[in-house]
Amino acid sequence: MSEVRIADVLQLDAPIEIVWSLIADPVAHARWHPFVSAIAGGHELEDLRSCTVRVGRKEGTTKERCVERDDGARIVWAIEEDSTGFGSMVSGWCSGFALAEHDGATLVTAESRFRPSNLLVRAMLPLIRRKFHRTQQSILRGLQDAVEGVPVEDFSRGG
Repeated sequence: MSEVRIADVLQLDAPIEIVWSLIADPVAHARWHPFVSAIAGGHELEDLRSCTVRVGRKEGTTKERCVERDDGARIVWAIEEDSTGFGSMVSGWCSGFALAEHDGATLVTAESRFRPSNLLVRAMLPLIRRKFHRTQQSILRGLQDAVEGVPVEDFSRGG
């Protein structure tokens, strides 16, 4: 089945270096991400990380491998294991962020992509898309709150 791509964009009034530091550092990332309570492992290319997550009322874990990393521009994880259930409905599930400078601000794209594993999942795509958009928008708001909470002096030091 063909790949599904779901993307959401938010402009943050901060330099890319600040935004990147909050995404690329696993400890900082776990602090602002609204669905992640802990990350064990690294965010370098090919690193495996384990995330403790909460989706709705359901707690779970994911094991994710960093499969793309272009410092300051893009990072993507392939979800290799997922105890929350979605991973069993799809294949090739990846999620990540792309950053681009725009008039002194940073455009952040949160993106997920996957292939439905059967026709039933394909039929559920409108619902799945809505849920992913809401989730990604919440993630971007969490990142925005973290950026807005960074003291001004930290901007000049690069994080």
